[in-house]
Amino acid sequence: MTRLAAVALALALAACAHRAPGPDAAPVPLTSPEPHVEPDLVGVTHVVKKGETLYRIARAYGVPVRELMEVNDLSDPRQLAVGMELFVPGAARALDVPAAGEGPAGPPEEPAPPAERTGAEARLRWPLKGVLYSRYGVRQGQRHDGIDIAAPEGTAVGAAEAGTVLYAGRQSGYGSIVILRHDGGLLTLYAHASALLVRQGERVAAGQPIARVGQSGRTTGPHLHFEVREGTRPRNPLFYLP
Repeated sequence: MTRLAAVALALALAACAHRAPGPDAAPVPLTSPEPHVEPDLVGVTHVVKKGETLYRIARAYGVPVRELMEVNDLSDPRQLAVGMELFVPGAARALDVPAAGEGPAGPPEEPAPPAERTGAEARLRWPLKGVLYSRYGVRQGQRHDGIDIAAPEGTAVGAAEAGTVLYAGRQSGYGSIVILRHDGGLLTLYAHASALLVRQGERVAAGQPIARVGQSGRTTGPHLHFEVREGTRPRNPLFYLP
């Protein structure tokens, strides 16, 4: 099996020595990188109809409201409009959603929680200190399955939690990557590395250096592309970080 096939299989089954930076390191570009070549995301597009609310749509599909907001770049549930296309992660098919007053859809309208994480799910540590400049979600029709953290090339990247190296190698678009499997089936992915410090099958501790920041793959500058996957579904990493 080729390395590309191996990493594709790893993501599908679970989902889906550079220099240290010196004091005179050049400023880190903060422009967004080109889109990643990412595995297909499981989900459907729901077209909003008259009388539907974000709460009722989320309830019908069994998706947390905050996740629906984050994936679709909504900061306020009142941004919903008739004809708007919402991507519903994890859904197998489009569903009919009862409009307000047209049948049971749970309790009366409840205020949607903010898209930010609540903190209750936080269980990972930040893999490095840097500038968060690209968030998770769908932006103008383009998916972004993780977050991007800019940092000087060569900065050490630490494991977000103890786990086992599922894959360490290269993949088109991602460049040099490390994928870790954690207890409970959670996966974390670290892309665009300039150097990989671990091997497949190795057990790593939380915070242990596993790679160094680089700009391998499809990117415009040194940064870490960090993903969290839960089963077949990419999740917003900010839900899991303190």
